[in-house]
Amino acid sequence: MIALSGARPEILQQCPTERGKFDGIGGAVLTTSVLAAASMAFALHSALGVHLVFAIPVSLLWGLAIMSLDRWLVTTLQPDGPRRWRLAVPRILMAVLLGVVVSTPLVLQIFKSEIDAQIVEIRQARANAFVERQGKEAVGQEVARLRARVSELRNIIASGGDLPADPAKDPKVKSLTAEHDEQQKLAAKHYKEWQCQLYGGPTCPRKGPGVLAKASETAYKKARSRVDALNRDIDARKSELKATDQEAKQGRLDAANTELPTTEALLKAALQRQGNLQAAFDEENESVNGLLIRLQALNEVSGSDFTLGAARVVLFLLFLLIECLPVMVKLMQRPGNYDRLLQLAVDREYREAKGAYNAFGSSPAHHADAPRTGRDLSAIWKRPPPPRQEPLDEPVSHERAEPETLVTEQLPREPAHSPLEDERLRSMPDARPVRVAEPLAPGTRFELFPEDE
Repeated sequence: MIALSGARPEILQQCPTERGKFDGIGGAVLTTSVLAAASMAFALHSALGVHLVFAIPVSLLWGLAIMSLDRWLVTTLQPDGPRRWRLAVPRILMAVLLGVVVSTPLVLQIFKSEIDAQIVEIRQARANAFVERQGKEAVGQEVARLRARVSELRNIIASGGDLPADPAKDPKVKSLTAEHDEQQKLAAKHYKEWQCQLYGGPTCPRKGPGVLAKASETAYKKARSRVDALNRDIDARKSELKATDQEAKQGRLDAANTELPTTEALLKAALQRQGNLQAAFDEENESVNGLLIRLQALNEVSGSDFTLGAARVVLFLLFLLIECLPVMVKLMQRPGNYDRLLQLAVDREYREAKGAYNAFGSSPAHHADAPRTGRDLSAIWKRPPPPRQEPLDEPVSHERAEPETLVTEQLPREPAHSPLEDERLRSMPDARPVRVAEPLAPGTRFELFPEDE
């Protein structure tokens, strides 16, 4: 539990009274990860149809992922500070999002029976809509027309040709009527052109009888004569269909026997196409059992039933609260001894890292060449100065005195520094406190500052 809470064991050992708090945080993280794994298992097995042998390993990986995210959310939350809530808002939103994702499959699993019943109704409604839509399309209309024609032909054959056929359903009458309508439109067009050539119009700047007017008149009369001929053919066919004499009956019977096999073959082909479309739709409709249709079914069944809708909301909020529990527990706790010690440890690590960085630089070459002893220039200034040798008393002489020799010239010389040591000194940081210049040493003429070597 301590490891799941993100606490540092070496710091927590210094304050054992804080263990209970972090045990609770670790337990909350473990609870959310277990719920996440169970939720993923339900989603894969129920919604996607994945076998449990494959669903369980994936669910365990999902639970570990949620555990890592919750542990990161808990660890990165600041225990105190003016910016605590402002920094916590993105983490709270992330926790809520994870809660919604994890809690939805659990709610679907609880209302599984109601959802399955609603899915059956959804599929039936889709099937009815498909049949209605198919009847309005070309295949459905063709099937309806061929069925009516086959039924009519069978009735004619059953009556021995005594039953007159419906002229409106006769193929020959239909073709003659279609050609009649086309020729009628063509005749009307040529008539307008003829009148325009005779009396003028927007497209006829020159009016009067002429070559163009004569051509339009000829085309009109030709189309009109064709219309009259089609009218006679249509009337003759209708009379033939309605005739009651023996010859007419035999003609209708022969025509029905000839047309029926062809019409039945066309009807069979149309029914085959319609059946293929229906089979493809049924297969697709039955295979729809995923997460989206389950959410749709849950919305429909909860929208029509207030009790079920209220239970759905309560369960959803409960699972959401459990998923957000680690972050909420962390936010509700006040800073304790562990947080204070952790801040001290962080500050100490920062100071040590900063000192090491300033002493050796950031490149590996500086670290390799850096001296192993002494990381601060203040150690150099703390070294005791070398002992000065007192000059021996000289006998009094009346000879001219030589120029006074400075004490500094009588001091023993220290060995010269090597260039490598000078380079190391220059790269080391000056961590000394500011010092005031010291008074002149006795017997010297120079004022030494700490910066002088």
